[in-house]
Amino acid sequence: MVTNVGELPSLAPQALVVSQPAEFASVVLASSVLAPLRAALPGARLYLLIQEKFAPLFVDHPSLDGIFTISPESTSDELAARFRKQKIDAVAHLSFDRKVGDAVKAAGIPFSVARAGTHDGGVSLEIVDGKKALAGHEAFLNFEVLEPFGVAVPERPVMELSVYKDARREIFAEIAKKYGLDSRSRYAVVSLDPNRAGHGVASSVFAQAAECITRDSGMPIIVLGRAGGNEAFLRFSRDSHGAHVIDLRGKTTPPEDAWLVSGARLCFSGENAYAYLAVATECPLIALFVDFSAERWFPLGHLSTNIFTGARRFPLEPPCLYRLRAARAFKREKIASALRFSLALKDL
Repeated sequence: MVTNVGELPSLAPQALVVSQPAEFASVVLASSVLAPLRAALPGARLYLLIQEKFAPLFVDHPSLDGIFTISPESTSDELAARFRKQKIDAVAHLSFDRKVGDAVKAAGIPFSVARAGTHDGGVSLEIVDGKKALAGHEAFLNFEVLEPFGVAVPERPVMELSVYKDARREIFAEIAKKYGLDSRSRYAVVSLDPNRAGHGVASSVFAQAAECITRDSGMPIIVLGRAGGNEAFLRFSRDSHGAHVIDLRGKTTPPEDAWLVSGARLCFSGENAYAYLAVATECPLIALFVDFSAERWFPLGHLSTNIFTGARRFPLEPPCLYRLRAARAFKREKIASALRFSLALKDL
């Protein structure tokens, strides 16, 4: 069945699984639906399905009754057996995965909801995106998938992780010791990772920020992100002019990333998982955008400073030329001003 948003049936499952088996940024974004979903279904059991490596981010989450995890070794039959054991009667696919879809069919789950055109069968209710979601961000698309369960699309979704709650100094000290950091010193976090579309900010812009951080505060800079991209990282390190750069790309786990971001004086990042982590853990954030309009930025955290180039990519323009042109729009004065403002926010 295909339905437009606004003409949705009302579903009241006893046990609902929110399935988000995608990568880091999408998983952090998915956290914004949990509290509203709990409010909409106070008597239901709610579960989150994610990759195994992300499970520590949601341990003892106040809106969840449990977590289903999958790994490359998991089979659809194993997952179906776990669904049957917990008597799951509905699944909401924030991202469709063939293995999960096959498990839903094998377990005989009566309600399976997904966005129209994002799956390959086995879905009982397809959601046609509304105007707000089509003009907006993935986070709003997530909420539209959950509208059949009585969850309204909010004006400003709020992400919530559990890994940094009740932060204990000894946990951070343990992480600092593992990576040779001084647990008592202040530091900044930088992530050079591109967004989901593969578009990133030029390394020269991050190097400008590193210079400003070093000049104004003398803090070390921890670089987090995916392994690889060594050419961009080397350019960043070369052009940072004496900044104390600590490269932890590809070395940390997702919960360690969350702890490190939550303890940072600020995070300087493009639109990727680390920007979302900063907002979720209330770390002052400077977010850089090369190809998204202001309306598409999610979320506008109260400690966020967003800088847009205003540079649109021309038809057939090579990506390398576009990145070079867009990088010029990140003026050194604008970055320095944003950094000073963000450093002051942590003291408020």
